[in-house]
Amino acid sequence: MPQGGGALGDAKDMKRLARDQKWFLPIFVVKVGLGLAAFAFKPALGVLFFAAYAVYFVREIRSSRADGADGADGADEEEEELEPLKLQPGTASPATWAVVVQTLAALVVIFFAAHFFVKQLDVIGPMLGLSATVTALLLSPIATELPEIMNAVIWIRQGKVRLALANISGAMMIQATVPSGIGLFFTSWHFDGALLWSGIVTTAAIAYLLLTMRAHKLTPARLAVAGAFYAVFAIGLVPLLG
Repeated sequence: MPQGGGALGDAKDMKRLARDQKWFLPIFVVKVGLGLAAFAFKPALGVLFFAAYAVYFVREIRSSRADGADGADGADEEEEELEPLKLQPGTASPATWAVVVQTLAALVVIFFAAHFFVKQLDVIGPMLGLSATVTALLLSPIATELPEIMNAVIWIRQGKVRLALANISGAMMIQATVPSGIGLFFTSWHFDGALLWSGIVTTAAIAYLLLTMRAHKLTPARLAVAGAFYAVFAIGLVPLLG
């Protein structure tokens, strides 16, 4: 784990993460652009977002296999070593059924926990005097990000910076595609001022991260600066929703 102001990961890690951001950025710009236009076949374009994630997924799997074939150094192998499976803690290579069962069980817990969290926001929002739009833009996303945050915290504490960053990066890709496809299918997908503002700030934040990663200058301090974009977004909502 980098100490002080040292860069996170090595050049190979930053190249891989920057590649994810280069996938995310154009997809995100397209989804925002679609929110500003109205035409009859817009819902059908939701398929393209699912296809984009499928292509990204296959590409990442092939890239991972290629990296494994080339061989990884000892540091990478140590960083990527995971804890034993809970269902088979004494097995170095757990059975497929155990992996599937534990994964599905974790997904069920995440689903119901997120559902409970969102239901509570429906109550807390009005209690705090917040409109539905503000609640949706500022508070509801916390429910979807909690799993990624907890994974990142756990892996950072274990010194597995590469896994933590890759987890966040991959989560961004699935959120840019799958929910967008569903939204295009079942909503009018029309952006008002608040949604457009969120798109602009998100695009700026990703551009900032992409440039920092490509220069291999992503330090803990610079990564923390990205959090300021959320503060800018929240402040900008005041005149838009006031």
